[in-house]
Amino acid sequence: MFQSYFEKLTAEVIRLAPEYIKNPEDIQWNKGNGVFLCIESDGAIRGHIFGDNQDIQHKCYEIGVRKLLQVWRTGYHTGHFEQLVYAGKLDEGKFGVQKPTFIGWEGGVPLLTPDKKLIAAAFSGFSGTSDIAIIERAAVLVGLSTVKRA
Repeated sequence: MFQSYFEKLTAEVIRLAPEYIKNPEDIQWNKGNGVFLCIESDGAIRGHIFGDNQDIQHKCYEIGVRKLLQVWRTGYHTGHFEQLVYAGKLDEGKFGVQKPTFIGWEGGVPLLTPDKKLIAAAFSGFSGTSDIAIIERAAVLVGLSTVKRA
C-alpha cells in the first residue's frame, strides 16, 4: 500500500514525540500538547494533534497554521525568513507575507521530496529548537531533505 510523505513523516513525528515530552524545557509551556502540520506538494493539508488539553491544543494549532502557511508561501524556515527580511536581504512583499503578520517563532520547516517538490511542515508545542529538530529528524528517516538556511 502506498504511503504519502505526510503519512510517513507523521508516523515518525509520532514515534519521536515521547523523547521530547520527557524534556522539561519542551513541555514547560504546553504540557506535552502540540500539533504537527504539513502541506504536501499536491496541495493536501494534513495534521496530527498531540496531548489531552483542547485549550492548549487550540493555541498550538493556531500557531502551527501560521508557521505552516508562511513556509508554504516563502519556502523559508520560520524565524530565518524574518531575519532575512529585517536585514534587508529579502523583500517580504514578493512572498505575500508582510509585517506584522510574520511568525518569527521557529518550527516551520521547508522540506524537499527527492524530485525537489516543496513540502511545508510545521510543529508547534515544544521549544523552537525542538519543533525544528523533530521535523528534521523525521524527514531524514523518510527520505526528505530540508531546505538549507542560506
